[in-house]
This record gives sequence, structure tokens and C-alpha cells, in this order.
Amino acid sequence: MKRSMKGVLFAGFAAVAVSGSAIPAVNADSGPPIEGQVQNYEPLPTPVEAPDVTVLTKDGGETTLDRFEGKFVVLNFWATWCGPCIRELPSLDRLNAALPDDKAQVVLISQDRGGFKQTERFLNKLKVNFPDNFIDDRLKFSRAIGVVSLPTTILIGSDGKEVGRLVGHAEWDSEEALALVNWYLDRDQAAIEKSGS
Repeated sequence: MKRSMKGVLFAGFAAVAVSGSAIPAVNADSGPPIEGQVQNYEPLPTPVEAPDVTVLTKDGGETTLDRFEGKFVVLNFWATWCGPCIRELPSLDRLNAALPDDKAQVVLISQDRGGFKQTERFLNKLKVNFPDNFIDDRLKFSRAIGVVSLPTTILIGSDGKEVGRLVGHAEWDSEEALALVNWYLDRDQAAIEKSGS
């Protein structure tokens, strides 16, 4: 169970309150809001299927993104030797705590070669908690999805398709980032309601 985060509320996927200031709902027809902290975000005109390539799990197994089917995923590629990655991890942790557990989550994929002993020690030192973090030790998944530099954060819709990405550092719990994620959550929810009608 994720810890609660005071001052952050996802209410009906229509508005987000951050430290008392409300972010208005964004018209889904106008495209995702891209400004401020997420001004380098590049939405895809047409979502594309995420590659079916495995990454390593903490229990010594392998998995694919299929395990998150039905959830919106903020997929972050990082490494312990990447300075900008380290700077944005705390904000990703706060974003993860704010997301509705049943609808969305942050997932980390490390490019470190030192295994989970190295990455877990590092994450513990930063005092961040990501239950779902994996290692792409041979970079097969990173290459398949087109990651060329770190950090890279890819947004994956609940249907398993990439909707866009941001290359470089961002404060993922900023108002702009929350508005961007909320826009996609709104859109996913509208699609679910439409398909159920």
C-alpha cells in the first residue's frame, strides 16, 4: 500500500490539488498540456505498442510490461551513475505516492550492471520507494523502445501503448507534470466509460 501524500489529490481525474492550488481539468480535445517542467514532453500522434521484451525482476525472474495491463504507467529509465536521474527520483516517488493505485503507477527500469544490490542500496539511500523497479542489464528493452539517453520517461497508456516521452530531467510532482498525467488519466477513464456504454 502506498503512503498518502498531503496536499495532493486526484479527484475524479478531473482536477488535481497541489499544496492548496487547484489545477483545472484540461479539455481532452485540445491535446495534452505541455509547459513548464514538462515542456520537453513529446506526445505521439498515434500511440504505438510497447515492445514485448523482458527485463529482470528482483526475485531473479523476468517480466514484460504486460504485467501492468490496464494501468497507466510512468516508465522511467535511469541509472545510479546518471546525475539528472538522481535529481528527479524523489519527485517520481512523490508522483507515485499521489497516483491512484488501481489506475496508474511509476515503474523504474535501471540500466545498471551491478544488479539489484546496487540499485536497492542507492534507492534506500535516497529514501525513495518504488515497489516496481527492474533492471535492463543488457539494454535489450531500452534499445527496443528507443531510449538513447538518460533519464528518459515514457508514458504508457492503460492499453499498453506508448503515448509520448520526455527525454531529460523533470520535476514529476510539479503542477505541470501532474496536469499532464491527469490529462491522460482523464482520457483513459473516458475511453473506459465509452466502451462500457
